[in-house]
Parts: sequence; C-alpha cells; structure tokens
Amino acid sequence: MTVNAMTEHYEEITVCGKPALFTSIRIKRDTVPDGLYAYDVRHDDECRGIPCEIAPFVMVNHWGTIILAEPLELPDDGRRYIDEDTDWNYAPLDGEGTTNHKPCTTISAFMAVYGYQKLS
Repeated sequence: MTVNAMTEHYEEITVCGKPALFTSIRIKRDTVPDGLYAYDVRHDDECRGIPCEIAPFVMVNHWGTIILAEPLELPDDGRRYIDEDTDWNYAPLDGEGTTNHKPCTTISAFMAVYGYQKLS
C-alpha cells in the first residue's frame, strides 16, 4: 500500500543531522512536492526494528519513508548505510533556536518551518 504524501501524518526526526519527516508507510513519490526529497529506509534482517539503510527505493525489509527539505548525499550505488549513533535520531532537530519548536507532523508544516521554496 502507498499513500499520498500530503495526507499522511508524520513524526519529525533527525537524519544525518537534517530535519526529516518519517512514516512507516510507503509514500507515492508523485505526491511529494517538488523541492522535497523522499527516501525509503530498510530495517535489519533480524527484524529488530533497527534502521540500517537509506535508498531511493527499498523493496525488502521496508522500515518506512523519510522526506527531507534537502537531498542526502548517497554513494554511487545509491544506498547509504545508517550509523545508528550518528545518522538516526527519533528526536526532532536539536540546537539553537529549537527550544520552543513544535515537531512537524504534516508536509505543509514541515515546508513552512524549514523555509521550503517551490522550484520554478
């Protein structure tokens, strides 16, 4: 099953030091607004719920989908292996100016908070 990116509710997390939206559902890529970047996340083979890989598309062991306001750097093979300690944090972005930040749960809120500008 895939869902429309604009109607899904998300968790705001931090991926590779960048704010991201996460859902455990597959998102229809053609519903992601231009200027946002969607990736699938694969979990470990032992099914312990450990996110281990980010790629444009994941068929097996799909953990979820992430959406970012800027692209992630991926190696030439298009897959980035996740370091649990540095690349993945279920908490929203921490840092200066984020003390009163209410986590985003929709694409519209995410675009408003992170200065999204539609590409022309």
